[in-house]
Formats: sequence, structure tokens, C-alpha cells
Amino acid sequence: MGGVWRQVIPFGLPSLLATRLGYARLLQTSSLHGIAEEGTSGPETSSSLDQEGSDLETDGEQQLKEEILQASLPFVHTHGWSQDAIAQGAETLGYSSMVHGMFPGGGVDLVNYFYGQCNSKLDGSLKAAIKAAEENQELRKGTTTFIAAAVEERLRMNIEYHDSWHWALALHASPSNMPKALHNIGTLMDTIWYHAGDRSYDFNWYTKRGILAAVYKSTELCMLQDKSEDFQDTWAFMNRRLSDVHSVGKCVQEGASFLGGAGNLVKAGILTALNMAGMNSKSRF
Repeated sequence: MGGVWRQVIPFGLPSLLATRLGYARLLQTSSLHGIAEEGTSGPETSSSLDQEGSDLETDGEQQLKEEILQASLPFVHTHGWSQDAIAQGAETLGYSSMVHGMFPGGGVDLVNYFYGQCNSKLDGSLKAAIKAAEENQELRKGTTTFIAAAVEERLRMNIEYHDSWHWALALHASPSNMPKALHNIGTLMDTIWYHAGDRSYDFNWYTKRGILAAVYKSTELCMLQDKSEDFQDTWAFMNRRLSDVHSVGKCVQEGASFLGGAGNLVKAGILTALNMAGMNSKSRF
């Protein structure tokens, strides 16, 4: 185990992780005894079992990290998106504050965890909404209305940390975190458009997600400064921006058609930018 684990172990691994790792070692010992009795070569089997034990340990470590990050979120209100919040979260689970060494990114690891959890929560919510609409046609929404509701629902998940969200955005946009940040926003945009019914394979797949990402981020920034009741000014701003999406998309298509070969070069450049931004993953298809 690495240095981090040597620091954590004296204060106890989670019972589940300890049980799983102990069970793996028991299986390895039992299997080796059984194989030896049958005259099978031991070293080769031992290597295979060591790999399985390593995978099991990796899974357990990831689970431990997620438990600590989840426990750390309440401390964001007093310590911000920082190593201190993570240390406090670890202590509530019975670990030493030294466990923060498992999170080399510090506060940005906490931001990424929260962002990912919110994206997953929205995905589940939209799936439920689609299923409900299939069972009751009166619940069906137009594409723009559906997207507006999805963007608002996702942004409302940030309200609990509104006072410190500027800090989270600064960490999220840091150069070292850029690949992860772009992956987070790209996944969010794909989730919303997919559940809105988009199944495009052509250039529209990229333009829709790129434009919606611009709307989302500008609305997120607007929300930071909003003092209106229930952020009504933010939702009004968002709806105005969304009303422009169709017009912008139409202009892009018409411009590409008019420019001909030059339009193809423009497309290639935009595709390259979107690929770098992590919005090129069509994993749902």
C-alpha cells in the first residue's frame, strides 16, 4: 500500500473495506492450499489472485474516498471548498485529518465530486420525468420547456452552496482541472439534450451542446449575483438566453451552407474545439 494508506490504517479502515480485503486474502490462502494439493503450479495462480486483490483494494479505496467527500460537504459552509472541509469530514467518520493526503487536488476534488453527484441526480430525475410523461401524455413538454426545466433543476442544486459557489467555480476552472471540468459540463449537456429527445449524429450534435453550455454557464454566473426572491431574475435571464438557441443554431446551419467549402473548415475547427472540451463523447449511441 502507498504512503497514504499507511497513514490511514492506524486509525482504521472502514469496516466494509476491511472485510472485503480480509475476505480476499482468505480466498487467496484457501485457493493456494487447494491448488497445491492438486499439484498445480502455485506462483502463476498467486499472481492472478494478487491482481484480483489489487482490483478489490482499488474499489475499496474509491468507495472510501467517496464516503469521505460526501461527509465533507456539510463542512463547506464553514471551511469552504478546501482541504480543511475534507479533513473535518474524515474526522466525522473516525479517521485522522491526515486522510486528506488521499485528495491531492484538495478542494477541487470536493467540487468535482459534488458536480458529478449533481449530474447523476439530474440524470435520474430526467429519466423519471420521461417515464412519467410516457404514462401520462399531459405531462409531456416541448423541447425548449423541457430543457429550461432541466437547466433550472440542475442549477437549483447549487443553491445550498450559493455563498461559496464563486470559490467552487474558481477551482473548477483552474488550468490543472480543465480536463475534468470540461468533462463535467460536457456530460451535463449531453444528459439534458439526450433526455430532451436529441438523437442527432451530424454537426448539430455539437452545436446544440456547445450553445446550451454557453447558456448554462452564463446563467450560473448570473445566479451568483442574483438577490431576487427564489432567483427569479436568474430564471428570467435563462429563458431569454434559451429563446435565442434556435435562432443561433439556424444561423450556424445557414452560414455553413452559404460558405460551402469554407463552412466545412469552420465546422472542422469547431469540432476540434468541442473534442478538446470533452463534448465529443456520444456514449449513449
